[in-house]
Amino acid sequence: MAEKKRRSPSYQRSKTPPAMQLTQRDLRILEAVHAYDGMLGFSQIRRLFFTGDSQAKHRLMMLYQNKYLNRPNREQRRRIPEMIYWLNKRGAEIVGSLNSLSVNEFAWRKEPRWFQVDHDLAVNNFRLDMEQACKIDEAVNLETWIPESDFWSYPDKVTYSYQERKLHRNIRPDGYFMLSIPKNNIRYLLEIDRSTEDHPRIYREKILPGLAYIKTEAYHQRFGHKSGRWLFVTTGERRLSNMLRQAERAKTKGLFYFTTYEKLMPETILHAPIWHREDRKEPVPLVFLD
Repeated sequence: MAEKKRRSPSYQRSKTPPAMQLTQRDLRILEAVHAYDGMLGFSQIRRLFFTGDSQAKHRLMMLYQNKYLNRPNREQRRRIPEMIYWLNKRGAEIVGSLNSLSVNEFAWRKEPRWFQVDHDLAVNNFRLDMEQACKIDEAVNLETWIPESDFWSYPDKVTYSYQERKLHRNIRPDGYFMLSIPKNNIRYLLEIDRSTEDHPRIYREKILPGLAYIKTEAYHQRFGHKSGRWLFVTTGERRLSNMLRQAERAKTKGLFYFTTYEKLMPETILHAPIWHREDRKEPVPLVFLD
C-alpha cells in the first residue's frame, strides 16, 4: 500500500503556498493589524471583517501561508488565550506602501510582546467596544486613538510629591483617545489592569503621577489641552473598590473612572452607569448627553 503523503502541520508554512490575490478586505486586515498596535487576535479580526469562523480561518491561513501575516508556533500558541497575528515583512511592505513609505522607513511591530499578550488583547477589545459604541450612537465620535507603543517610544516624565519626597515617573498609558460630543471634546487616558490581587503601590505608582500628569505642560504640549480623564478597567469588584479608595485618598475630583471587564460592552461603555468615581456615591455613565 502506498504511504499517504503527510500534510504540513498547520503551524508551519508550506514550501509551496496556495496561490492567492490580495483583495481590498485583505488590505484592510493588514492595515488593521498595524493600526491596533501591531497585533490582533483571531476573534478581533473576525469581529472586524467576517461573519463566520470558517471564512475568517481560511483567509487568515492564506495570508499566513503567503507571508503577509505571522502567527505563533505551536509552543507559543499554548501560552496565549487565542491565535494572534502580526505583520510579516511582506505585509509591512504593503501597509508601508499605502502610506508612501518603504519598508525601511515604515515603523511596524516585528513580534508581539509575549509577556503581555493577554493585556494587549484586552486593550484591543476595549478599543473595539468603544468604536462599536460610537457607531451605535452617532452623536459620539471617536476622533483619535494613540496606542501604547507611542508612549513607550516617547514617554512624558512627571514629577510629583509622595510623603514629602519628590518622585519621578515616565507616563505610559495603555492608550489615549478623544471623544467628540456635541459642544465638547473629552480626552481619556486608558489603564488596563489584569491583576487579581490588591496593589498596595497603586496610589504611589498610578494615581498620584496620573493626576499630576494632566496638569503638566508636557500633557498640554502633547494633546493641545489641559483637561483629561483616566479610565481604569480592572478584574473584579474587590480590586475596583481598592482603586476607588486610593482615588479618594488622592482627592482626584472625578478625574479617575473605574469599572470592571464584565460590565464593558458596546451597549454599556458610553451611557450605562458602570463607571465609579471617588466624588460620586453611585456609578455614572462615561458620557452625559443633554
